[in-house]
Amino acid sequence: MKKFTALLAAAAMAVSMAGGALTVQAEEAKTDLVIAVDSDVDTLHPSDFSTTIEHDILSQIYDPLFYMNPDGAHDPEPRIAESWEISDDGLDYTFHLRDDVTFHDGTSLTSADAKFSLEMYMASEYQGSMVTGLSSVDAPDDYTVVCHLDSPYSPFLLGVSQVHIASKAYFESSEDDFVNSPVGSGPYKFTGRNNGSNVTLEAYEDYYRGAAPIKNVTFEVIPDQSTTAIALQTGEVDFASIESATIAQLQANDQITIAEVANSGFTYVSMNTEKEPFNNVLVRQAINYALNRENLVAVCYDNMAEVNSNICSKDRFGYSEEQPQYTYDPGKAKELLAEAGIETPYDLGEMLVAEKYSNLATVIQNDLAAVGLNVTIAVKEFNAYIGELTSGNYGITTLEMTLDGDSQMLEMAYTTDYIGTANNARYSDEEMDELFAQARTETDTDARAEIFNKALTKAQNEAVYAVLCNPLTLFAYNSGLTCPEFPFEGVYSIYDFTW
Repeated sequence: MKKFTALLAAAAMAVSMAGGALTVQAEEAKTDLVIAVDSDVDTLHPSDFSTTIEHDILSQIYDPLFYMNPDGAHDPEPRIAESWEISDDGLDYTFHLRDDVTFHDGTSLTSADAKFSLEMYMASEYQGSMVTGLSSVDAPDDYTVVCHLDSPYSPFLLGVSQVHIASKAYFESSEDDFVNSPVGSGPYKFTGRNNGSNVTLEAYEDYYRGAAPIKNVTFEVIPDQSTTAIALQTGEVDFASIESATIAQLQANDQITIAEVANSGFTYVSMNTEKEPFNNVLVRQAINYALNRENLVAVCYDNMAEVNSNICSKDRFGYSEEQPQYTYDPGKAKELLAEAGIETPYDLGEMLVAEKYSNLATVIQNDLAAVGLNVTIAVKEFNAYIGELTSGNYGITTLEMTLDGDSQMLEMAYTTDYIGTANNARYSDEEMDELFAQARTETDTDARAEIFNKALTKAQNEAVYAVLCNPLTLFAYNSGLTCPEFPFEGVYSIYDFTW
């Protein structure tokens, strides 16, 4: 009934008298959209980004070769590539490009741009995992691209579907403009950015799939969730990712629709294994046992998250009930601390967090204090926090992270090559590196599952992280807005939205 009412509202008619005759004029359909985001972007580089918000914005500006639903429930959908084939030995992927795709500056997109973009991802320390296994790229003609792999890699298609195809000529003309005023071939073109305030986009009328129905999009930076909830209710904001604390307030408003989306993201405590006492596995295990995950999910997520101490979500390939889980056991935590030679009370120093995680940090602080471990919470602006985190300038922190795509992406949290990006524990272990290297090339599903089982069991035994739960992705939006069903991971395309 709510959808029907919304459609009626969108089709409202204005009635007037003109020359003695009754005339009816259709009210103009709304074509603007305001999306609230809780932090500013640090970069608009198509391959060197590191946050979900940057990904969400860039995915409207750039298109990939094809789209693949991350839940694996659907076949890949053509985008810039209209077809592709894989060689019998699994080493060569040939993509045939459309010949009618243009960038937002009007220039044609060719295989040279696709080759440039794939090689740019290969060199990226942030998104290089999207092209894992790729050794070289050829462009034999203007509309054919061939990707050569070192060895068969079963998740290659899923990863390469995330690659933003950018303009080689635009990059060569100005590297600064390439980052700060991006030009893509997606449904929306970049029109401006006010640092700390907003990013604006406009529908690209020459988009090869047809112009988007929503013409103007503003990503408005609103760090405070309560302010976002109010803005949704007043109509100042049309769409937002929300936290569970505001859901009851928003559900009471029939002009707002809530969407709950499963994802593989995880909330966790990261301990810098290069620093004492976190270089001691007994201390890391003690911290795992000290955390009351059930209480944390109730307090911080209003029970809209699944308790899980494993970095691998329970519906993801590679998870097994055989892999150890940490449960709340403060007595065990105290025993492990004593075994590690830690005399309590013990000062762990600062727990560095971004402002959005300060409530989470407070709950963890209380749990740690209950076993004699004291921390002082130090709050930083989000992008400054990410800088400290990736440089290893911290001892202990808590945050949320998503390593979506194939389970191979979990190597970003555990292997040596990713220290300084997603391996926030700065954990380095030859056996772990080798296990993920084996999983990368193994094509037999059962054998690959066993490799992941060994790697994740090792990660749990060594308490590399203290994973807490898998939160649901929550979206709230104006009920007059039609949004297709959100796929696993909550990836959305504004091109598919309509009023």
